[in-house]
Amino acid sequence: MQKKVYEYIKRWDMMRPGMKVLVGYSGGADSTALLELLWEYGKEYGVQVQALHVNHGIRGEEAGRDQEFCEKFCAERGIGLKVVEADVPGIAGRDGIGLEEAGRQVRYTAFGREVREGRIDRVALAHHQNDQAETMLFHLMRGTGVRGLRGMEPVRMPYIRPFLCAAREEIVGWLTERGLSWVEDSTNREKEYTRNRIRYEVLAAMEDIRPGSTVRMAGTAERLWEAEDYLENELGRWMEEGVREKDGAYELSLEVFGRMHGLMQKKVVLRCLERLYGSPEAVHAEQVCALADGRRGNRVTLPDSCVAVLEYEKIRLKRGYKTSEPGEAVYCEPGGEYHYMGASFRLTLENCEKIGEIPVNRYTKWFDYDKIKNNAVLRTRRPGDYLELSGGIHKKLKDYLIDQKVPREERDQCILLADGSHVIWVAGMRISERYKVTDRTRRMLKVQMRENGGTKDGEASC
Repeated sequence: MQKKVYEYIKRWDMMRPGMKVLVGYSGGADSTALLELLWEYGKEYGVQVQALHVNHGIRGEEAGRDQEFCEKFCAERGIGLKVVEADVPGIAGRDGIGLEEAGRQVRYTAFGREVREGRIDRVALAHHQNDQAETMLFHLMRGTGVRGLRGMEPVRMPYIRPFLCAAREEIVGWLTERGLSWVEDSTNREKEYTRNRIRYEVLAAMEDIRPGSTVRMAGTAERLWEAEDYLENELGRWMEEGVREKDGAYELSLEVFGRMHGLMQKKVVLRCLERLYGSPEAVHAEQVCALADGRRGNRVTLPDSCVAVLEYEKIRLKRGYKTSEPGEAVYCEPGGEYHYMGASFRLTLENCEKIGEIPVNRYTKWFDYDKIKNNAVLRTRRPGDYLELSGGIHKKLKDYLIDQKVPREERDQCILLADGSHVIWVAGMRISERYKVTDRTRRMLKVQMRENGGTKDGEASC
């Protein structure tokens, strides 16, 4: 076994001469074998090996026994040992999680601290092929894709797993041949822990039905890891071509999305959701992918206050939608400056003869003031709003905004200058034909839109 593990270490480039490697050491058979083997490897290849033991504060005298065993084992070999004591039951109760998860968090926090503070370069963990099979089954029962089925990776910096090439039986046999002892954790047989139930009730039955299942599953994990590595490269290419990050949101081009294989569509969506809120499930990706064939404006509500919306040329994934509450309508008179929904509007009355040819600006418009029947009002849209097009044709504001591909979530944020239900101007967009300045206009209303104190004059019209 030792030769096989050495080759595995070199194959995955797990450590190099001069490195400091920390072994997570419980005193059990797996970690004892790993520490002994890496200690010998270090002497041969110039790697400094240290150990870290976590006393979880769960098993009373038995936990003290394990700690003493680890201290004695390391002292006999001159291996530096750091002991971390933690109240895992207290942490589990405080955070509302199980003992198994609380213990895992404590260990990885301790490992991470050693890495961050520069005391070690790698953390070696004693997971073996049986652990790999348990992980694959656990992920399979929960529902997963290729990424989850591949199980644990041999190397995921700074963590390395040199024993993923060996079964537990090999490890125990190696220890026995060398006359090395270890300690048994009594909780390893308690079936209230999920992994223990998988180990003794599921995996054991599989081995009875088909001996060697564990080793074959480990081989499958490696092949899946290779497949996933290829898919990750493809994912990077599609992400670069079809995804744009903008203001904390992710926009998926429908044109590019349509050229992807269904599997890659799900992977692209999952990667975006991971960046958005951390831990998406496969069903979330499937729901988002289904949007592409739906109606514009359809949406999917996602965890952590996130949402996916089908827009005109893209699917947008983001954390909620920033919508300002529209204030009360603002009645405007020439000569005043009015503030509405983060913008300001300056209204002035001008003589038609003074201006000459009307400039084409996007945020400054001129209207025939005498055609305004009521008051010019700043507000958001209401039922019955319409614009007048050429030839006196009336068009519903809703239909106009749809034609302009304004997302549904943004339509209620459009600022309107209105005369009753007749929209004089969709700010920054179109004006109604009814209010255009003609050769018969006597008085012109100039409306200038500003934002953040700066004028937006001079931009070309849509």
